[in-house]
Order: sequence, then structure tokens, then C-alpha cells
Amino acid sequence: MTTTPEPTEEAGTRRPHPASAAGLVVYLVVVFALAWAIELGPVRSAGYGPGRFPAMLWLVVVMFLPSIAAVIARRVERCGFGDAGLRWGRGRYHLAAWLLPFGVAAVAVGLTIAFGVGRFDPTGSTMLAKLPAEQRAAAEEFTNRWGVWLPVLAIVSGLTQGIIVTSFATFGEEFGWRGYLQPRLMHLGPVRSTVLVGVIWGIWHAPIIVQGHNYPGHPVAGVFLMIAFCVVWSVILGWLFLASRSVLAPTIAHASINSPAASLGVFVAGADWAIGNITGVIGITVAGCVALWLWRTGRLREPSSGEQAS
Repeated sequence: MTTTPEPTEEAGTRRPHPASAAGLVVYLVVVFALAWAIELGPVRSAGYGPGRFPAMLWLVVVMFLPSIAAVIARRVERCGFGDAGLRWGRGRYHLAAWLLPFGVAAVAVGLTIAFGVGRFDPTGSTMLAKLPAEQRAAAEEFTNRWGVWLPVLAIVSGLTQGIIVTSFATFGEEFGWRGYLQPRLMHLGPVRSTVLVGVIWGIWHAPIIVQGHNYPGHPVAGVFLMIAFCVVWSVILGWLFLASRSVLAPTIAHASINSPAASLGVFVAGADWAIGNITGVIGITVAGCVALWLWRTGRLREPSSGEQAS
């Protein structure tokens, strides 16, 4: 009589430690307490806004807090990092992670201009005027010396060095949100778990949104818009995590949202970012369509044992 060996799970795909309730509570308490203390303390004191270097530096620190909370929670659970996705995974999803947010932003910017929410600004002069004097002068000097069109410079820089530099900070978030929290909620199913992670992720941003981040002029509505933004993108990033079996894919996608995708806003003048571009209602709707497609086509699921072994 022969027995069929049970399929083994590769590193980065194992289920979380069963005794995860205490760790989950610790994670949420730590990540919220530390982030909100910094955002309501040093960031608020420094004065949030473009060019405010101390505030921006503190916000980079905040991005690493989900990783710190995840490590602490794992110590509480006395488990390792087998379910964190610390592996290369399926490389083709890294390419999708790099380009998908840029594509969503391009469609959102196009619709923003088409619907008259913003005006097409081929020179990027409106966005340039919002920069601090020193940064504006440096950008103008560079473009004049090398003859590089400012919007092209912003996009190429975002898709290359912007992704690389920003990925260090976005890993700080993704190792926590996707690498720790999502696996702990997967018993709810892929859809519910990714949506719940998105709600938590969005609420986590509340103090800095109230101070004008992403939605200037909309301190209250901005909080709800940020939650919606995080929900639809949590579904997409959660799919990348499951499909690639790696936390690297959502890390790259998160960096793509923050850098090249956001840089496309240089082409739009006079738009309310609560309505247009990638962060507004238009961008949330476009990303929501992608998330809905992932769900309806059955892509938002855990890989089977056979797929894990491939």
C-alpha cells in the first residue's frame, strides 16, 4: 500500500501561526499608536506641506512602523516569517506591479481632463509653481541646461530612480500590511481580507489626511476618500501578494503609486485632487474597476498547492 505525500508549502506561502489573535491585537495597537503619535506630534509641530523637510522626514519614519509592529507581533506569536513573502516569487507580477498603477493613473488623468475637472498643462508649469523656490529653481536650471521637457523628466525619473528609492519606504508598509496583516485575516476569504486590510490601512492615514495630505481643503471628506482609495488598492496589492507569493510585488506597486503614478499629475492644472487624478473619485473608480475585474475573473484567490509548486 502506498501513500501520497502531502504537498509541501514553499517558504513565503505558509499559513500564519494559529495563535495569532494576540499578535494581531499587538500589531494594531503598536502601528496605530506609534503612527498617530508621530503625525499628531512632530509632524503637526513641523507643519505639514510641500517642502517641509522635517515633516516629510517624519512621514518616511511612519512608513516603517507597520514593519516594526509586524516584527513585534511575530515575537508575541513566537512564529517566524514563513508567511511574510520574503522571497522573489513570480517575477512577471513584479512587472505588473511596476506598470499597473502608472496605467491606472494615466487613465485617471485622461478622464480628469476629458471631464473638465482639470486643464491639460503640457508644460507642467502649474505643478512647478507649487514647488518651494529652491526646488523650482533647480528644476528650471536642469531643464534649461539639458533641454529636457519637465513632465518627461518627472515621469522617467519616477519610473526609474523614483521606484527604487521609494520602494525602501514602501517595503516598510507592505511588510506589515500585506506581509503580516493580510495572512492573519485570510480565514475571512481573499476578498473580505483585502477589503478589511484596506479599511484599516485607510483609517491609519487619518491624522495626516486631516492635515492636508493628498486632499488639501478636504480634511473630513479626505479621510473617507482615503479609506476608499486604500480599499480598492488593497485588493490590487493583495492580489499581487497572493499571485506572486512575494511581498516584493506589492512593495513595487505601492512605490509606483507614490512616484511615477503620482507624477502624472504634472499634466493637470486646476484639478481638485479629491475629484480628479489618481487619488480622487475618478482615480478611485478606475482602480475600483480593476479590483472588481480581479474578483469577477477569479484571480483574487490563494494559489493552489500545484500553483505553489510551479
